[in-house]
Amino acid sequence: MPETVIDPELFRLTMTVVAHMDAMVTEYFARDGYKYTPYREKRQVKAFDSGWPNVYSKEKDESRVAPAELFAHRSSAIDPFTYDDVPGMAALKEYVTSTEAVLDKIRPQNAAGTLPDELAESLMDTTIVLFPKSIYDRATALDLEMTDPAVSDLYLQRERSWLAPTLEYQLVVPLLLTDFDIGDEGLQVDEVTRIERLLDDDLRRISEVDRFTVMTPLADAAKWAVVVDMPPMDNIGEGRMLFTRDAPIDTRGVEAVCDAIRIVSLARPGWARVFRRPRDWARHWEDHLPNLDHVFTARRYPSYFEDGGWLKEHTGVTAEEAAQLPAIAAALKTSSAQAKLASRRLSMALLRDTQDDQLIDACIGLEALLGQKGAEISYRVSVRAAALLASKADEPRDPELTFKLARKVYDRRSELVHGSTSGKHATVQPQEDGPEFSTHSVAVWMVREVLRERLVRSDWSVEDLDAMVLKGLAPANPADPESDTEDAHVAAAAAAAAAEESTSGDG
Repeated sequence: MPETVIDPELFRLTMTVVAHMDAMVTEYFARDGYKYTPYREKRQVKAFDSGWPNVYSKEKDESRVAPAELFAHRSSAIDPFTYDDVPGMAALKEYVTSTEAVLDKIRPQNAAGTLPDELAESLMDTTIVLFPKSIYDRATALDLEMTDPAVSDLYLQRERSWLAPTLEYQLVVPLLLTDFDIGDEGLQVDEVTRIERLLDDDLRRISEVDRFTVMTPLADAAKWAVVVDMPPMDNIGEGRMLFTRDAPIDTRGVEAVCDAIRIVSLARPGWARVFRRPRDWARHWEDHLPNLDHVFTARRYPSYFEDGGWLKEHTGVTAEEAAQLPAIAAALKTSSAQAKLASRRLSMALLRDTQDDQLIDACIGLEALLGQKGAEISYRVSVRAAALLASKADEPRDPELTFKLARKVYDRRSELVHGSTSGKHATVQPQEDGPEFSTHSVAVWMVREVLRERLVRSDWSVEDLDAMVLKGLAPANPADPESDTEDAHVAAAAAAAAAEESTSGDG
């Protein structure tokens, strides 16, 4: 008997039933004549031409038998054994129903205490018989001999679900249409959060549930998942769980990873289905597949994913970008309220359906990072963005171009907030005869750039940016003919902005 058994008598009685079930099945298949054989089912996992997983419907797998399916409440041609036929089942039922510590955990109850006794007794009887059956079915699915110590470990997992005071678990949230150029070992983002590769068996399991809330091929189009270690939850017992809704699940850890991805990369991660992965306990299993319990489904992905997104390639996260995720995620945790607001608005923008809403969200993010109370907010943000991005350590941006782009963004914002139907500023042409860009995409790019500088650098404040501009206005040192630095470029941009400010309204 394993040392960690909670109830030794429950262990003895349960494992006796499991052994008898196996003996009955062995004798059944040794009989002469026709015998019904239940087979397991399996999903094939292939891939679309785009590379995203394509999980097929279940098909019978005649290489694998499901002997536990020979047992049921009532016998029939395909269920030759009733649960009550199994030697030891009556003793197991008697022990459970007469042992208060066990009965309290598995007797079905609703919050109001109004569950009819007859219904409660019927549900409890099913709960008891499925306890050894689930162990037997999982053991045969894993091709274990009933004498294998691993079968006792299966008992321990089920017993903890019944009797342990608390239950440890992880959240597993598949990321839709989001690929990473990282090794199969995944990526540790922080002490409790990581990105894990989804294996084919993971995909088979997660495809079992909620195939209607989200389009099935989209929900299955995941190669990686965010995994978060969660605080243990109180175990109220399987009986009460039948009539109790799960408490709201805290997905802030998942959102934080997605926020960080959107800051370091052009990838647009999204998620839908949320799973609980029990740690050393199980309420049920599905064949030999990983123990993943569906908790809920949400729509936290861009709507264009639904337009055949699984048939298209999407921008992924490069190895270089992935390497930045731990630092960015850590910086977000300790960042200012303004940076957190900007990060949230960046994510909101990338989940919006309309371009105008994306631009407004991006502008709110920029103002949180670069604005201050007072007039001429668009001018302030534009000049400060130009100064900041010109001082980037890697790939500094041309300040005049940054200023021009920011002003175009705010021209468009002004159109939107004042109800104009004009599309005059819906696109931006940074260079004469060069390509045009949608203004909302420029706005998103800019808030991403500024936010990243806020998180990775501690050498500037909003006031510093203003000082950089003023310094650039100072006369050049005659003794230093090479003093035509980026600060001077910022000054020129500021002068041009001043002229423009005098002739155009502020958004």
